[in-house]
Amino acid sequence: MKKIILIFSTIIFMGCQQPVDTDVIGVVKTSDEKTQRILSDLENYLAYGTEEYDTESASGLISDSFQGNFAVQTITAEDFISTAEIHNSLFDDIQMGLPGSDIIGGLQTVYYDELGTWSHYWGQWSGTGKFTGNEVTQFIHLNWGWDDEGKVVNFNAQFDAGFFRDEIAAAEAASN
Repeated sequence: MKKIILIFSTIIFMGCQQPVDTDVIGVVKTSDEKTQRILSDLENYLAYGTEEYDTESASGLISDSFQGNFAVQTITAEDFISTAEIHNSLFDDIQMGLPGSDIIGGLQTVYYDELGTWSHYWGQWSGTGKFTGNEVTQFIHLNWGWDDEGKVVNFNAQFDAGFFRDEIAAAEAASN
């Protein structure tokens, strides 16, 4: 009788186990420290020109070996740090969809098994050109790659940069 109970218990236990999903390549988190750090930096970006803006926020985020690109242009650590200043010199009323806002936007960090750790933002960015007067709404995708010391070592921004180039050209024409 004990053998029958043991065999029956083993069959039930084996039948209740979850199958291993071989398609999983990482763990996605939305409220971890890295995601919250990126959210804080994006909120700081939106606070440019106010008392809440922290000029040191971005510089504390990035690694000394930082590499990045913004659409099709390579950027340096200094470019990354001055993003809010540069964008606000070209656009008024900059808005982004952040978690919890009425504008479309999402943020997560993926701890990939073999690709390292990356934070990803997908959402809507909008602003009004200071030189063209164009109202722009653009869906963007931003990625931050983390190093082992908890600093951002890689960054890339993906979006249609035509509106940005138009605003830079109009700013240059206005200064001549």
